[in-house]
Amino acid sequence: MKKVIVYGNTVLSEMLYYEARGDAGFEIAAFCADSDYISSDTFLGLPLVDFDAAAKLYPPAEYDMIAVYTSFRQLRARKPYYQKARDAGYMLRNFISKRADVAPDIVMGDNNIVLAQAHLGLNGTMGSNNIIRQQVYLGHEFKIGSHNVISPGCNIAANCSMGDNCYIGIGATVIEKRTIADETLVGAASLILKDTEPYSKNMGNPARIAGYHEESGIMMGVRNG
Repeated sequence: MKKVIVYGNTVLSEMLYYEARGDAGFEIAAFCADSDYISSDTFLGLPLVDFDAAAKLYPPAEYDMIAVYTSFRQLRARKPYYQKARDAGYMLRNFISKRADVAPDIVMGDNNIVLAQAHLGLNGTMGSNNIIRQQVYLGHEFKIGSHNVISPGCNIAANCSMGDNCYIGIGATVIEKRTIADETLVGAASLILKDTEPYSKNMGNPARIAGYHEESGIMMGVRNG
């Protein structure tokens, strides 16, 4: 199996590196990033190169890639970064932590990251470029689109569906058979009792709509990392 180039040098990239150590099926060879984010030629003791040079130094015929841009500032940026990696000719890999509990019948696209102690239930489907953080519970028959971020400690009950470009804050809960519409933001520790509206900000217990972001997309007030 080909070694992997990690596109990104963020905190999530570091998490991925330590999760993947000892996983013979997911050996990281190097990191790459856009030039504006490079201040050293190494990251975690491995080479760090400009993305534009990666295809020459680590050609797609010999290496795979995983893009780990977290998009905490602008969630819509997740898709262009993912597409940029695809357009470079790389096969994009999924990473599923050995410490995650993932049902064997799940169907998913590419460039998904599932971290330690996450539980993904039976008969689930998932698109591409999703981040499932630590201790997330996804009940059986879940349906998740693409380019979503589900933060640590979230509980999403069975038969729920989620669109694209959603951000679910830390410790949020979604009851069974709910639909999380495209570009929904769910605040930390919020409780979703009914279907959400596209582009809506949902906060509280129970959650109520606190605004919309159709023009801007989901914008987070923390640093990119």
